[in-house]
Amino acid sequence: MTLDLTAPPTAPTTDAGLDCALAAWRLATGTYLRRLRGAWRTAHTEDADVTRLIAGIDPPGPPDPEDAEAFRGLARAAGTTGRLGLVAAALGLDDAAVLTVAAAWWADADPQFGVALGCCHDDGSRRYPTAALVRLLLAGLDVAAPAELAAADPLVHGGAVLPAPGPHAPLRLTTAARRYLSGAGPAGCPDVPGGAPHTLDPVLLAGLGRAVSGGGAVLVRGSGARAVALAGVRHAGRTPVEDATAGEYRFLSRLCAAVPVIDAEEAATLGWHPADGPLAAYGPAGGPGAAALPAMHVVDLPAVPVERRAAAWRAAFERYGLPAEVAAELAARFAFDEDEIADTMHRAFTRARVEGHPPGPDDVWHAARHRPGRELTRVATAVRPVFALDDLVVPAETRRQLDELVSHVRLAHQVLERWGFTAVLPRGRGVVALLYGPSGTGKTMAAEAVAHALGQDLYRVDLSAVVSKYIGETEKNLALAFDEAERAGAVLLFDECDALFGKRTEQRDAHDRWANLEVNYLLQRVETFAGLAVLATNKRTALDEAFLRRLRFAIRFDPPDAALRERLWRRAFPPGVPRAGVDPAALADAELAGGHIVQVALSAAFLAAASGDPVGPAHLTRAMRREYEKLGKSWVGGDGHG
Repeated sequence: MTLDLTAPPTAPTTDAGLDCALAAWRLATGTYLRRLRGAWRTAHTEDADVTRLIAGIDPPGPPDPEDAEAFRGLARAAGTTGRLGLVAAALGLDDAAVLTVAAAWWADADPQFGVALGCCHDDGSRRYPTAALVRLLLAGLDVAAPAELAAADPLVHGGAVLPAPGPHAPLRLTTAARRYLSGAGPAGCPDVPGGAPHTLDPVLLAGLGRAVSGGGAVLVRGSGARAVALAGVRHAGRTPVEDATAGEYRFLSRLCAAVPVIDAEEAATLGWHPADGPLAAYGPAGGPGAAALPAMHVVDLPAVPVERRAAAWRAAFERYGLPAEVAAELAARFAFDEDEIADTMHRAFTRARVEGHPPGPDDVWHAARHRPGRELTRVATAVRPVFALDDLVVPAETRRQLDELVSHVRLAHQVLERWGFTAVLPRGRGVVALLYGPSGTGKTMAAEAVAHALGQDLYRVDLSAVVSKYIGETEKNLALAFDEAERAGAVLLFDECDALFGKRTEQRDAHDRWANLEVNYLLQRVETFAGLAVLATNKRTALDEAFLRRLRFAIRFDPPDAALRERLWRRAFPPGVPRAGVDPAALADAELAGGHIVQVALSAAFLAAASGDPVGPAHLTRAMRREYEKLGKSWVGGDGHG
């Protein structure tokens, strides 16, 4: 097969810069192949094949001056003309890099160029450029190129060429670069169905549009942040793009072809530089701040009013043909934007279809409660409520107060919104309840039962993950807990809350000052919290008085009397536990709280299982004596043998 290096390309002309680059490559490949042909023709020894092979790997001689001058002119024209020239300017490419981009383009666009590359490889199946081949071809015209393209190379870092593992791997253009060089626009993001309530605010959108047009990075935080970021980019007359690689984001932004719209967590890992161009990030309220990106403009969205959320829920129910009587309660309990509401309805219908029953409000509630959320689990542990209020063995007055607590949360939309109490209660819309009393009296179990009654998940705040020795980190972690609990409709439990909500002290040193600042932050955040927070402690007097003023409920859990202890003993053993001679009324004489009674029953069960007997008085006596010793009390009963 004879390769005609002067024939015009079979692919249509697309860009003046690419055309110049193709002419440069035709000159480079022709020079290389003619040199090989000349070397092979002069081999006339008996070992002709070996000589030809060796001749092919000889260093190239000096290029023809006219060819070199023509090549340099074509390379300069390629790097300054058309879309290829714009890519070169945006990414700061030298001649070798510009020609590498063009080689990757023409290998796909022109089959004849691919054939020429195969001949240069001496392998017809390798119709693509490699870093090694580019370096070899350009060396014949005194142009230096790298032996391979590392991740930091401008072509890879700038998103024009895909990473290539080694000098002999194919060099391919990224999707973004290929579309741009072909004259096609980037694959932008679809419109968000319905948008978010914030997208109706022209002042907000105008500010975002100016920030994007100025070429800076913008971070939008709060409910509906993604929809607002997309709308702000479009307001600037730019195309938003998602789901690309870091290099492609950089390519599109530097060329002003599109503006990346990404999660704030992803933004923090991009290594974005102000020279890379505009970028819009989004995240939850209280999430990563300006430190995530240099020169970032942060926009904190106001909370979406409950009435707007309720309207969005009603519209969603109407679209799916469901009764909307729970719309107001869903809006009050879950701070979802319209994107999240639409996704929740889709999940509800999917669940109903999988389980084979007609969809209903219960499916919607289940889907809302189980929306995936990774933020809250950083600082809190999820507790799936299994205990109900009827499982509690508490005095009647304590139970009444717990029922009232449930009503305050469940009926908040009616009292605050319909009856207008928001006018006199602009802050403190949420409910903060203190459960206090001695250890083992059922405070944590009650918190779980309240969450169960409300149909919400319970998250126990992990003090080890919240409290930090670094200044400001504790407040940041607490903000994350409160903000995500509001959004997800979760109940926050601060067990042993005196560790966080303790009294402020006189400032003797810097440590006291920062500790007091943490308490001050908590005082402010508790007052603006819109969900349910349960504080549990054995030491009520250790709490700061300012917290007590902000409590909606303060429910005391006293040690049970003899009647309650008997009820607790009757519930202490599951039905499958074999028993002999166990008298709950007699066991109730021991002054133990409910938690300790459960521990005694468990220990007695293990003793009985080890001896192969049913649980009896001897096992219970031994277990009770050990529980008393653990509590530091004197045991006056028997020794447990007999």
